[in-house]
Amino acid sequence: MGLRDGLASSRILVKLALVIVFVAEVCNWIAFCTTSWYVDGTSHSGLWRRCSTSIITGGCSQLDGVADDKMEAVQAFAIFGFMSLNVGFLLILLFMFYGSCRLNSEVSMASGIFLLFSTASWIISVAIYGDRFKDYIERLDFSYGLAVVALGLSLVGGICMLIGGRGHSTTVTQ
Repeated sequence: MGLRDGLASSRILVKLALVIVFVAEVCNWIAFCTTSWYVDGTSHSGLWRRCSTSIITGGCSQLDGVADDKMEAVQAFAIFGFMSLNVGFLLILLFMFYGSCRLNSEVSMASGIFLLFSTASWIISVAIYGDRFKDYIERLDFSYGLAVVALGLSLVGGICMLIGGRGHSTTVTQ
């Protein structure tokens, strides 16, 4: 079974989910890995480190392990959201293209559930982070925005997979 056959045999909602979740994956990776969630003059912070371009305090410092309960909650839920979106995307690929998983309704259902769990985790993460800086909302930067985009797209992708992947046989034909 090749890519062409996998695409041809998949429903339109599943194809749409593939594209949407791929874009969500790009946003997911950028948001998770970059240091532009919050920008304040010469410094910028992400989930894992804070960097400064100041002459006196230049360089980067790690944020993991810092005794800040809210930041630890943001990081924890971001990890859940990040990993769930990755697993959900992998399951879409398996559902569309890989032998015994191809058109298996359980794989479709699992993908949708992981994507919805990703949405919930990212919502909690960005809500806690946004609440920390509610008085400086204009300083939230592109990484924060991409996390919001990723959660929105994973919600749409999850719904598409739950609806579009239903009704397929779970038996494998040789």
